[in-house]
Amino acid sequence: MTLESPPFRRAVAVFAALLWTACAGSRPVPAAPEPKEPAVRRVDSGRTHWVLRPSEAYDALCLLNLLRGDAFYTRFYPAEFQRFSALLEAPEEAALAHLTERMAKQGGKMVGPFLTLVFSVTQATSVEDLAATVADDAAWGRMRADFLATSYGREDGFAEMEAVREDLGVLLAFLERVEFPRIWRAEYLPSVEQAIAGLAAKVAPYDVVGWDEQVLGRDLQVAALNAHVLKFAKPHGIRVTGWNFLTDATYPAAVTVKTAVHELLHPPFTREGALDAKLKALEEDPYFQRLVREHDPAFGYTTARGLTEEDCAEAIDVHVSEREGLLRDREGRPLTGAEFFRDHDDGMHVLAFVLYEELKRAGPSRGGTYESFLLGLFEQGVLKPGELERRFRASPGHYPVKALGEAAR
Repeated sequence: MTLESPPFRRAVAVFAALLWTACAGSRPVPAAPEPKEPAVRRVDSGRTHWVLRPSEAYDALCLLNLLRGDAFYTRFYPAEFQRFSALLEAPEEAALAHLTERMAKQGGKMVGPFLTLVFSVTQATSVEDLAATVADDAAWGRMRADFLATSYGREDGFAEMEAVREDLGVLLAFLERVEFPRIWRAEYLPSVEQAIAGLAAKVAPYDVVGWDEQVLGRDLQVAALNAHVLKFAKPHGIRVTGWNFLTDATYPAAVTVKTAVHELLHPPFTREGALDAKLKALEEDPYFQRLVREHDPAFGYTTARGLTEEDCAEAIDVHVSEREGLLRDREGRPLTGAEFFRDHDDGMHVLAFVLYEELKRAGPSRGGTYESFLLGLFEQGVLKPGELERRFRASPGHYPVKALGEAAR
């Protein structure tokens, strides 16, 4: 039998197979390690029990919003937009176009915030969870029912979600195809966890629940305040269902704390009875109607009711944030409430500015609920339909409203 003969080659092959089997039996090949669970940090501060956590699912939904190509978002993530958009194929581009047309243009929704709001009722944590909800009729039906049972669902409905369900299936399959979950864990999660560790060391002095309860005049019943720290949240702070909100890993601690102050306030009251009737009348004010119609829709608040809720919450937010030193410009310089309102969302929150000034005027000794405070402002004539603009301009702190094309002084 020569070295080149078939019998010799067969013998070598058999010997090699036996040797591999023996080695494999004595030294089993280790299984791939399970991915570790993302870090969660808990911090107690008075009435506030902070829980800081990452979220693959919320980051995925925010990335889908980014891939629509809206400059309102791509300016914050130019490299990430180029990276993932280069991988899009024709069906995915069509899905993004329809998502924009149906949800943003026709529905008047901010796509990323609305998607995260709706899916939050499922408590999804991964792209796999999101895709399973979209693909399964029973899971989709549960999400629809649970969302419509919230105050947000009663206001917004579910029509846009039904219209884009197929698009979402295409887009979530895209994220799985390009291995976004692996990329998120390997490339984005480490910096998010580092941001969470830094934030945990800074939030202890901030009892945001206690601050808001003091102004609202009622107990918020917040067992835990969940701050989901994301890679792709900019430029928003986003309230989702339950005591949950989304913030960005790059935000200074003061911004995330201020976001918490604000998002806890939604909704700041139950709209019913006399207060609801008076707010409806105020929403017919011509100046308020201009603010609803003429501002940049990229800021959201495209309905009178939505803008009213935002302004009633923002008045408390800015009042509390100014008092606690949370209002800062990009260089860290303290801002007054008036300075904040002038620049925020092109100055469109005029009603919030009026309410903020009244909260400051009332001072810390003000008693009762926020609802009774607002009803008192109506009774005193501070809030009078048809006179919002006059009231605003009578304040020494009033400013040019860029949202209405008013030139800076």
